[in-house]
Amino acid sequence: MYNDLYKAWKTEKTSDKPQPLPDNFYQRASGYLKGLQEDSASSDTRSIHGRLLAREKEIVQRLLEELKEIRLQKIVNAARDGVPLNMNELTEEERTLVAQFDQSLTSFKGQRKEMTAPLQSTPQGPMELSIVRFLKEVPEIVGVDLKLYGPYKKEDVSSLPVQNASALIKQGLAKEIDVKRPHRQIEAVELHQQ
Repeated sequence: MYNDLYKAWKTEKTSDKPQPLPDNFYQRASGYLKGLQEDSASSDTRSIHGRLLAREKEIVQRLLEELKEIRLQKIVNAARDGVPLNMNELTEEERTLVAQFDQSLTSFKGQRKEMTAPLQSTPQGPMELSIVRFLKEVPEIVGVDLKLYGPYKKEDVSSLPVQNASALIKQGLAKEIDVKRPHRQIEAVELHQQ
């Protein structure tokens, strides 16, 4: 196993993308390291054999840690840059990591898009409003029309730009109130009250 580990470490240091590794490579390497630790612990550290075992254990541990770190960095860079990886060349643990990382990255990009989308849109004409009932306390917010709304207490009712109302509803902070009147009439009533 030592030769396999050294060869994998050396190959990984000289390549730009993760090199093929057997599916159970880390399991085998960890088993080998555990065996070295047990042998080293049970042998005389003053004997040549004991010192060689201790040194081999240190080297194997360092090679394994560096190999994992190098491969992790390559996987993260590939995911960040959108470079596809050959999943058959990764270990079982690395495939799980890639799947989790891709899911997190997709989720984060979606949230980022959701947060910035209202700021990028410029309202044309009257703002479309939605009436909501607040389910929890909400601090003052800046609407997509750049007006301040709130703060709101639980059970308060207010009209907000549709994009802001949708975001609050998705977060479970508010619930839309279905009104039979069109939004333009609601806006006209609000403007008249101000």
